[in-house]
Amino acid sequence: MPVVMPTVIARYFQLQQSKGTEGFAECFANDAAVRDERQVHKGSGAIAAWKNETDSKYTVKMMPLGLTQDGDVFKLLVRLEGDFPGKRIDLMHVFTIRDDLIAALEIRTPVELEGRRALVTGGTKGIGAAVVEELSKAGATVLTSARNRPAETSKAVFVAADVSTAAGCAALALAVDEQLGGVDIVVHVTGGSSAPAGGFAVLDDHEWDKALAVNLYAAVRLDRALLPGMVAHGTGVIVHVTSIQGRMPLPEATTAYAAAKAALSTYSKSLSKEVSPKGVRVVRVAPGWVETEASVRLVERLAKENGSDYEAAEKSLMASLGGIPLGRPAKPKEVAELVGFLVSSRAASITGTEYVIDGGTVPVA
Repeated sequence: MPVVMPTVIARYFQLQQSKGTEGFAECFANDAAVRDERQVHKGSGAIAAWKNETDSKYTVKMMPLGLTQDGDVFKLLVRLEGDFPGKRIDLMHVFTIRDDLIAALEIRTPVELEGRRALVTGGTKGIGAAVVEELSKAGATVLTSARNRPAETSKAVFVAADVSTAAGCAALALAVDEQLGGVDIVVHVTGGSSAPAGGFAVLDDHEWDKALAVNLYAAVRLDRALLPGMVAHGTGVIVHVTSIQGRMPLPEATTAYAAAKAALSTYSKSLSKEVSPKGVRVVRVAPGWVETEASVRLVERLAKENGSDYEAAEKSLMASLGGIPLGRPAKPKEVAELVGFLVSSRAASITGTEYVIDGGTVPVA
């Protein structure tokens, strides 16, 4: 979906990509100022001279990527391609609009994820909530989902959707287009296991279907819906949150979950080979035990059942995982910070790989 801009901004970009200044100054208020490359050009004459100077230097093609608004201020992330050094650059254009004219324009390098649009599934609790906070803090506009609306709202736009179903994925993909106008970052956090204990014998087709639906099909369906737009823009990042259980399954209770996460990892690797040459990076993050609200409740329950305290129950659970050399579970914020790095420009050369964050639980890297 194309970025919908105010008329005067759309007119500005149309004229900016043509040679000459005819009609260009009419986009600006008489006392407008343009700040570009640390220089300020104030007034219609200076702005026209700035346009002539840039015309003489470069021929560029501009592609708007994402727009946010705060009152009269519009921030528009724009991709420039042309005959300048580097051939391609993303620049933040900050417009102040007054009386349907541009009163001020600042062109600068975006800060962190400023101007990026992100979808985080399962973003109301645990790792997902921490990822939403991390990406929002870095400047991204975030849309998140869960089956039920949380009591407390975050900075993200929330959409109720059950992504374990095809209908839920379709509704969420539609919301991304309608509310964000597209997406630059997708983080698939939704996952989990509700299978009973008892090994393979208790895993009927229904349990297998549930495990595959939430841990594999959700990502496959959303990627299929959202990737074409990312490929068309030639940019984007997808993060699949897998699990170390794809390598270290617990046969008593998580065989189906572990198998689904292993399948997600394989799918993710294959997808990265297909779309990385088209500008979209695909990476995996594999947590071990993470101290989420659910895991804290689990330790408290184990402590009560065994007549022990929280620390003893935590150590017993770590031992059942084969030990955690770091001596503690990871924090949701630590996983989110890894995700934040991987979706940033600092990780621009990273794709197709899996990052394990488990305190050393997996014995072989």
